[in-house]
Amino acid sequence: MRSIGVAMLIGVAAILAGCADSVSKPVPVMALAPEQQSALRIAEVKAEAAPGVDITQYDLDRIAQKLKSELELRAAEMMAGDEDLSSTTMKVVFTEYDAGNAFARAMLAGLGQIEIDADVFLIDKDGKTVAQYEVSKDFAFGGIYGASTNIEDVEVGFIKSVVEIVKERKT
Repeated sequence: MRSIGVAMLIGVAAILAGCADSVSKPVPVMALAPEQQSALRIAEVKAEAAPGVDITQYDLDRIAQKLKSELELRAAEMMAGDEDLSSTTMKVVFTEYDAGNAFARAMLAGLGQIEIDADVFLIDKDGKTVAQYEVSKDFAFGGIYGASTNIEDVEVGFIKSVVEIVKERKT
């Protein structure tokens, strides 16, 4: 009987583990034009904070590097080489970066929510914004799972959501 309980607990934990890093659909504010879609090549990934957003430069650099790595892994054909003169910069501007409160999440689902929101801009070589998307990822599960999840776990889902902007362009 005890082994069944342990198996159920592991099964529930495995199901819930996908929630922090699940993908949220990016919301287009200004989508890429069809003629820009096939020519899109990303050369640089930058991250910055909007005024009043509490995030360290270390976190910004870490997220930008993880995003670039994920782009190279999941959308390698969209990455520009050094010789590509028509390259684009992806700029992620964080409008919300809140680690929430693990104790509050442990007490009740919905409290102490982790939230990451950003505007993602695709900027051409001339400095003109050619596309803009809003990406949002949050997490508010309760109990032990909620208490043991941190903002870096939720960043995984956020990064996957940003990559969806580029992956959508491939089709």
